[in-house]
Amino acid sequence: MSRLDFFLSLLTIVCLYSMIRGGEPERRVVLILIAGFVLSIIATTPSDEMYMHPEVGVFIVDLAMLFGFAILALNAERYWTIWMCSMQVIQVMSHIPKMIIPELLPQAYYMIVAFWAYPMLIVLAIGTYRHQKRLRLFGADRSWSDFSSLQR
Repeated sequence: MSRLDFFLSLLTIVCLYSMIRGGEPERRVVLILIAGFVLSIIATTPSDEMYMHPEVGVFIVDLAMLFGFAILALNAERYWTIWMCSMQVIQVMSHIPKMIIPELLPQAYYMIVAFWAYPMLIVLAIGTYRHQKRLRLFGADRSWSDFSSLQR
């Protein structure tokens, strides 16, 4: 199984689990992750030049995802959304080495940029599990803080 196959399997399993069993914040993170994945594929340079130069399109997608995670972290009644936002900050910053050191190997640049997607999926799965646990224990689990503009 290739790294891409493993990642797609993990992405599919975690996103399905979070869409089915998660609350509103978990579902919104799934939408951000899937949109980010699709847009990153579209924004990546064609394969013969892939990661040879800074991937500006992927950088812009990562910034947009950071904005989405920041809005969620500020509004959701979940601590793990702060972790997601923090990991996305690192994800955005991972583009900087290639901008500073153009000689950086494309494989190293790719690994730096791609790494944080795995822990983010794990955090989402744990957040969904904890949501289900709070539902079982308390019968309810608030999704949004009192001042949130995202609550319905």
